[in-house]
Amino acid sequence: MNISTNAGHWVGAIAALAIYSVLIKDNPAYKLVEHIFVGASAGIAVVAGVESFKSTALNPLTNGKTLLLVPMLLGLLLYARYFPSVSWLNRIPLSLMMGASAGVAMRGAVESQIVQQLTGTMVQLNTFDNWIIFLGTVLSLFYFFITFKTGKAGGVAAKFGRYFMMAAFGAAFGNTVMGRVSAAIGRFQFIFLDWLGL
Repeated sequence: MNISTNAGHWVGAIAALAIYSVLIKDNPAYKLVEHIFVGASAGIAVVAGVESFKSTALNPLTNGKTLLLVPMLLGLLLYARYFPSVSWLNRIPLSLMMGASAGVAMRGAVESQIVQQLTGTMVQLNTFDNWIIFLGTVLSLFYFFITFKTGKAGGVAAKFGRYFMMAAFGAAFGNTVMGRVSAAIGRFQFIFLDWLGL
């Protein structure tokens, strides 16, 4: 056993053990590390925001790109809500942000959830995997078409569609659990190998 003398290893290992101690009981060590993590995250976000402002707005502005004053002014108007006499000015940049966000989200949703799903389903039925994709899609759609459930064939197709969806949800859940277990294994490897030197 060769315990590490690296201060970073000690901090990381003690923080990991404090986080895992919540599995036994809620305790002050867990709360302390949790607060440190939240505070550090907030500090990093502030520094990243300031650096982003400097690199994307302030430095180009000093180089003559005066058109950047428009988004900077709109950003300042967001703080008008804290002054009751001019709080209505807050609605101008907020409405622009909401409209732009809705447009980008709508385009992304149509692209990823409709177009890519359709093109991913339109496969040549020359392999077993492609048949599974095709049948899984069609039978899952049968499950949501209520009118098809009334007949004998529609009811059977809807039932198989439900089984396909259950398998897909189970695989997604298993993938999530596997990711969490993998992260835990990485932490325990760090504690036992890097910190304790076992």
